Amino acid sequence: MAFHLRPRSFGRGAAALAAGALVVGLAGCQGASPAPTGIQSPTASATASSDPNAEWGGYGSRDEACAAVAGDVLTLALVPKNLALVDADGGVDDIDDTIREAAVAAPGAIAPNYLQLSALVEAYGRDLAAWSRAVDGESTGASGSATPAPTAGSTGPTGSTPGGTSTAASTPTPTPSAPERPEFADTRYNAQLDSIKTWLSDTCG
Repeated sequence: MAFHLRPRSFGRGAAALAAGALVVGLAGCQGASPAPTGIQSPTASATASSDPNAEWGGYGSRDEACAAVAGDVLTLALVPKNLALVDADGGVDDIDDTIREAAVAAPGAIAPNYLQLSALVEAYGRDLAAWSRAVDGESTGASGSATPAPTAGSTGPTGSTPGGTSTAASTPTPTPSAPERPEFADTRYNAQLDSIKTWLSDTCG
């Protein structure tokens, strides 16, 4: 899955925040399921401060930091929905990279919250990959699970016709149901996001 990211322009006016989310393109797929909502990427000019404890992180002023974090909150709120729709073979890493880039520029007081969000996304990515492998393994095992019909002339519990031709049909071997797709830890994720919202409210009004 190709997870298309749009350069973030938080702090550059209300029009940028109202632009909405991009649609994810599914490489090689034909619209079998709704595409996740796009996640915006941090501004390229936002870099880590030389002082990791700097009050405004990679931003030059309170106003710039407040505008950027406000945009981050909108972006981060989309993550659980995206993870629920993302393909197991790709996409989680793109979302995690976006969060980590935002963490680099985040004010020191809330940078740890960004990293906790990233850790939760990483953990979900591992669970999703394990689930995908389990589903693929069950599909492979089920392909040869049918019991072949007895050959002509055979006698056994299934019986045969007078001419010696068995009337038994192949009997599929029951297979266990496929494991359910893992669920993202929404509650823990939202707790970290709430901390960022609290900082935004207390600091920026």
